[in-house]
Amino acid sequence: MRIDPKALLLNTLFGRWQPRRAFEEGYSVILATPMDMPFLLRYALEGLTGLDTSHCRQIIVVPDGWGDDGGEGLRRAVAASGDPRVEYVELTPAAHFFIHKLGKNVGAAANSCHWAMIVRGIAATRCEYAFLHDADAFFVDADAIERQYRECLDRGLDTLGVTARWDPFFEEAGYSIPATWELMVSTRWARRHNPVDFKGRWRDTPRGRHEFDNALYPQYVDYPWGKVGLMASPARIVHFNGAVTTYRIFRYQPRRPVVDELFRLLLLSILEELIPAEDGRSPAVPPVAELARGLDDPSAPVSYAGAATAGNYPAFRAQVDEMCEAPTFRGARAEKVRELIAPFDRHFEARGADAAEPAFRFRRHGLG
Repeated sequence: MRIDPKALLLNTLFGRWQPRRAFEEGYSVILATPMDMPFLLRYALEGLTGLDTSHCRQIIVVPDGWGDDGGEGLRRAVAASGDPRVEYVELTPAAHFFIHKLGKNVGAAANSCHWAMIVRGIAATRCEYAFLHDADAFFVDADAIERQYRECLDRGLDTLGVTARWDPFFEEAGYSIPATWELMVSTRWARRHNPVDFKGRWRDTPRGRHEFDNALYPQYVDYPWGKVGLMASPARIVHFNGAVTTYRIFRYQPRRPVVDELFRLLLLSILEELIPAEDGRSPAVPPVAELARGLDDPSAPVSYAGAATAGNYPAFRAQVDEMCEAPTFRGARAEKVRELIAPFDRHFEARGADAAEPAFRFRRHGLG
């Protein structure tokens, strides 16, 4: 039997949970947060204040270690929240080393980082349940998390999600495995598994070899027991999957021009312009006006040319409209969003984007 050196290293560094004697009733929210985009944390914390979080006892902010300010921007956002439930929890030195020194490329590092942040958050959770909240997801319904928590308890589930993974491997098996984003997880269930089992990687299964994304393998193994499920009637949550991974590739693995096929850089630029940095730091993402150059200018560093981009715009635009209905955006912010995005509306309307077919979706989860 061949020994996988990387798997051996993973199990040596991360293969056990630190013991915890008891858990509080309720749930902890785990916010896996990009350290170099503190504006996303500000949205997340503000968004939670507009929700019913009656059974939330703890909000854990886990930074990813990318960026050069050592997390000061995130710490300021935590302090400014005024919510005593919010805690800032660093990645362990081993996790930071594994992500930033051993990652072969930005995409793989982002995926490993997302796993390390999930595991770190679960390790810090004091509650019976943990809610994995993505940096690029926004709640429209104010009772979203509470509904999910109550349903998870009522059905006696170990995990309860809002969307099934689209992987053909699961579909062929007849498994509706919840995607990792906005997932309610039993902390006791998570701790029954090795932390490394939550890492996305190739696995041998009775149905053949398959590459599992983060947090999917333990759910796949336990699915036959009937305690892994999807909400019967999910609340409205707008999820822009892949936003942070797209940014990572743009920022740290530059290939010009970058084709922003899913408009994730545009989304981040809009969000950053709505609440600019308080410390005067340079924007993480190019301003919307600069991105708009890529609609027609082939020399622009970010491009929106091509059939795939045109085909994806209607779905993205519908998500933006739904995001504007969220409590965090209603009113003046929603109007500003529509003002900023107007050049893109005019461009794709003139080109008949509705007739084009979407042609792209992310395979890996990554961080957001």
